[in-house]
Amino acid sequence: MPLDYYQDEDEKDSGSKNGRKDFDCPECNANNPLEEALADGQEVLCNYCGCEFLVKAQDNGRFKFKEV
Repeated sequence: MPLDYYQDEDEKDSGSKNGRKDFDCPECNANNPLEEALADGQEVLCNYCGCEFLVKAQDNGRFKFKEV
């Protein structure tokens, strides 16, 4: 492995067996920790601004958030 190897913490967590257990709110950019990993069709609530979002999984393994 090269000495200048860098792996983004967000990318590392998104590929783990347990899944991603946090999300950044699309409205206020606050990081919100979760007890369980994100899943397609799940509804999440921003603990800071109070907005609710529906989680949609994409083919590339990333998530999109649609305001409810």
